[in-house]
Amino acid sequence: MKISDQVEELLEPLLMTHRGRQAGMAMVALSGLLLFSAVFSAFYNGYADFTIMQRPSNITTSGLDVANAETTLIAAVPSQHIFGRAAEEDDFLPITSLQLHLTGIIKDSADQVSKVIVSEAGQPGKIYSVGDALTSGITIYSINEDGIVLEHNGKLEKLPLTRQRLQFQDKPKALWQEQDN
Repeated sequence: MKISDQVEELLEPLLMTHRGRQAGMAMVALSGLLLFSAVFSAFYNGYADFTIMQRPSNITTSGLDVANAETTLIAAVPSQHIFGRAAEEDDFLPITSLQLHLTGIIKDSADQVSKVIVSEAGQPGKIYSVGDALTSGITIYSINEDGIVLEHNGKLEKLPLTRQRLQFQDKPKALWQEQDN
């Protein structure tokens, strides 16, 4: 028996009986209804998108002309960090050659709360904040996450926080030892 004979035998009740023809017509009607609803939905959504595109923008320049508004928007671009952080003023300052050592930084968003520990000429460190003068007359101009800016004779200099490099003496030891039983 061929496959075509088997398919014909299965479809014969559907095509040759009254109930089969009714079921076939119902399937065709349902398919047509689904196709009609899909086309209607596509046109309706397309029209809704078109009307949204035609609406005027709610952006107003509040009395400014368009050129000033564009200039303001363009001027705000560098503060948006599109391509990373912009260089800050203290990134290009020279590192101080004074006998100072920055031991620690406690940085807060409010500069008045931020504190640093600075030692001068090998002396023990003392705690300072922005605006304080060291014993040598140098003023702390600002505190950053990785150093401070000093004002020395009317010029700004940077004192970075020195970080000690980790050095290992021997091969690392195991955290636990296996016991032989």
